[in-house]
Amino acid sequence: MGFIYQWISIVLFVVLVGCAPATNGSKDSRQAQADMHFKLAAAHLQNNNPTYALKELLSAVELDPDNSEIHVALAQAYQKKNAYNQAETHYFKALSLSPDNPRYQNNLGALYLDMKQWDQAIEYFDKAAANLLFLNVHIAVTGKGYAYFQKQNYPQALAAYKEAERLAPRYAIAYFYESEVYRVTGQSDKEQIALSKVIDLAPQYLDARYRFAVLLAQNNDLAGAREQLQTIINRAPVSEIGVKARDMLKVLK
Repeated sequence: MGFIYQWISIVLFVVLVGCAPATNGSKDSRQAQADMHFKLAAAHLQNNNPTYALKELLSAVELDPDNSEIHVALAQAYQKKNAYNQAETHYFKALSLSPDNPRYQNNLGALYLDMKQWDQAIEYFDKAAANLLFLNVHIAVTGKGYAYFQKQNYPQALAAYKEAERLAPRYAIAYFYESEVYRVTGQSDKEQIALSKVIDLAPQYLDARYRFAVLLAQNNDLAGAREQLQTIINRAPVSEIGVKARDMLKVLK
């Protein structure tokens, strides 16, 4: 489950790169300096350098402490460094400055997934999904499904994934998590159908291909399994999933 958990955390981590904080009409010096630090931090976050981002954001928030976007970016930087309590503090501060912002609520839900606080995650994903102006309702609904999955409430998880698919029929991750419900409940035929959908929508989704290969091998379709494994190796030969695929392919040969 490790790679699955990591992937959804990334998916639900709605990054603020490019969303610079607003400056006032007079181009106040402190505001302009905060904006500069924020933009540098955004670039560091985009390049997966949370430590450098955190340094810039701490300077930015000191210059502009009432800017909600800076607090959300700070929360994201702390979250990437697994400093979850600090991340939570800044998400709450952002929400106090911009109440009921669904993007902030969604990100807070993602933080609670990292913290394994499933009920709190469900609460904030529900809040985000209920906002008619939120553009990523399907992501929040998928996050809620994942929290239910972790609570072993598989009917609720499946219902959430189905709802996400209805909202965004080409959102491959929802079908993948649907396949996980079928995997743990022993419904291999449905699992295989869901994984086929994932691969059709997102051929680069190698985790789905690997699981699909396992199912094919279990059903004695060794040629099909080898084909999936070889595709994984061709696309990502030195990755963790690529190494797993290579090892499995050796066994099948």
